[in-house]
Amino acid sequence: MRPRNEDSLGRGRSGAPAAGHVFAVADGLGAYGGGDVASRMAIEALLGHAAEATDRAPRILRSGFDRANAAVFDATLSGEHPARMQTTMSALLLEPGEAHLAHVGDSRVYRMRDGDLELLTTDHTQVMEMLRLRMISPEQAVDHPGRYALTRSLGAELILRTDVRQDTLQDGDTFLLCSDGLWSKAGVEDLRRCLEGDLEAACRELVSLAIDRGSDDNASALAVRVLNAGESRAQKGRWRRLFLS
Repeated sequence: MRPRNEDSLGRGRSGAPAAGHVFAVADGLGAYGGGDVASRMAIEALLGHAAEATDRAPRILRSGFDRANAAVFDATLSGEHPARMQTTMSALLLEPGEAHLAHVGDSRVYRMRDGDLELLTTDHTQVMEMLRLRMISPEQAVDHPGRYALTRSLGAELILRTDVRQDTLQDGDTFLLCSDGLWSKAGVEDLRRCLEGDLEAACRELVSLAIDRGSDDNASALAVRVLNAGESRAQKGRWRRLFLS
């Protein structure tokens, strides 16, 4: 909906031992200018690092976000880009039996499992902080002016705090990574209904829905369905220990 698309999407592979699939969405901050550059730079830095990394998945994501943050921060300091560039980013790394997430900002990652839709990330916004401190009610948060004011973003500070979590992976798990221009206009039932079917069609429908409902921001969606979750290294190790004992 804006003259310049400040969202970026990406997918790639991680190096050994994770040897998994990496998916990411980033939403640049238009208010500071250069949002499109910042989001693209962050995605490229994360995927480039993941492809070469030989660490465990959580460290790959955390160090990848650090590298992406440094790339955006340094580009601003160098004068290569005149504005104070910033961006959000949410990433998903899938390896056998395990799902790993990393998140900064207010893009989101959802998971649908057995028909239940769950939000796996927490928005880093003033409203979410106020809700956590019980300064406002959920009803007040809906239209609060601080609902889009970020408390964390890539490029804002030299030191980045990244939320990282790990969960089990099951056959049929469906993940949705999206920017706030989409989730702010699509409700839980909209997301659940769309994710039950073909994922390419789901992404197109959700973006169209956000536009039709008057989103004044870029809307992006990236959906992934797990056909064969496999077994994690920990699961295989337990079977070996049981057999040997």
